[in-house]
Amino acid sequence: MTPQPETTPARAAALPRVALAWLAVVLALTGAVLLLGLSDHPWLLASLGGSCVILFGMPDSEMAQPRSLIGGHVIATLAGLVFLRLGFLPLGGSRDAWMIAGVATALVLMMATRTIHSPAGANPIDIFHEQAGWTFLVTPLLLGLAVLLVVALAANNGALSQRYRQRWL
Repeated sequence: MTPQPETTPARAAALPRVALAWLAVVLALTGAVLLLGLSDHPWLLASLGGSCVILFGMPDSEMAQPRSLIGGHVIATLAGLVFLRLGFLPLGGSRDAWMIAGVATALVLMMATRTIHSPAGANPIDIFHEQAGWTFLVTPLLLGLAVLLVVALAANNGALSQRYRQRWL
């Protein structure tokens, strides 16, 4: 006789949570793509996909909180932009060395400000590969973050009565 899988309340509750997480990611990234399509930067920042994994897969974690989501992305983006600009100065070193220094600096600044958000660590790399300008802060970053945050607040506080947004500051 083949053993039957257990049906427990925890297991039964997992299916709605998983379905909501899937739907929330689809809504958040679709909304970001549509909004960015109206901007001067019509493609999605790859790290926002990683942010969705944290926001909807582990919404109670420190990295999922608005402080870390927004702060981590803004800090990492600023670090990438500053190091990209410094890399054009005749100070020596390869472009890759400046890019790596941007990621390392982003991490240290996120640690110092308690805003660690691991997907944001990719932002300096994207900035270097795109040769992004300062407008990168607005689009794709802030526009994309706004959509993700709105969907996270609705999905994580609404459908399953979870308490998201434990810490803003």
